[in-house]
Amino acid sequence: MSVVRQYRDLVSMQLRSMRGDVGFIILIHVALTLGLVVGMGFLIPDVSDSTALFLITGTATQSFVTVGLVMLPQMIAESKERGRLEYFLTMPISREAYLLSLITVVAITSLPAVAFCLVFGAWHYDISFAVEPAFIAVMVLAVVSLAGVGVVMAVYTPHLQVVNALTQLIIFYVLFFSPVLLPESQLPEALRYTAMLAPPTYAADGVRATLTDLPDTNLARDLVFMSGAACASIALSAFAIRRRG
Repeated sequence: MSVVRQYRDLVSMQLRSMRGDVGFIILIHVALTLGLVVGMGFLIPDVSDSTALFLITGTATQSFVTVGLVMLPQMIAESKERGRLEYFLTMPISREAYLLSLITVVAITSLPAVAFCLVFGAWHYDISFAVEPAFIAVMVLAVVSLAGVGVVMAVYTPHLQVVNALTQLIIFYVLFFSPVLLPESQLPEALRYTAMLAPPTYAADGVRATLTDLPDTNLARDLVFMSGAACASIALSAFAIRRRG
């Protein structure tokens, strides 16, 4: 069986196994997006167009971060705890196809929230976006570049509860200590340096470069960094899964 067919069948299998939960997962994503778009606006007295664009694109980026650093590790950790991970690893399938199927499934569940974020945000703040074709590449690279961290965390962390706690800490950092929802100029100098090594920084900048005319974006740099991070992420994930299997 070809790797492409394995990948297709694994995606179908994962979606069927989650069919009772997909609607609820999408609803939670949308609710979180709604909370960030509206709630952050309450914290800012006068939201200008540029601030609204920054806020909405940051919220969209947060959805991609949640996929790679929250949903994926939690899904793998739960599968590990219930024995499903070991079951799949005993099958004669490509480990890379299995990993990509997991990434694809969690990414699919986040797409409605991203679309809702852009449509509702544009309506709520009376602004508009100019979507460039490169936005698709940014979306894919944003998820894949973060997936490796999520996979390794889930594989090597002994308990599901620990994975859940770590993912919450990571999201807390991304929300308040990285240039995703906050401009880099408002961060302390130490956090600016750490942001230079964090894929969410480049994901957020790439989203802004392909959806808005906000200044100081650099799409070429973002794509290069995220492409390298995505390759490293896949290699790291495959290594961790092969060691596990």
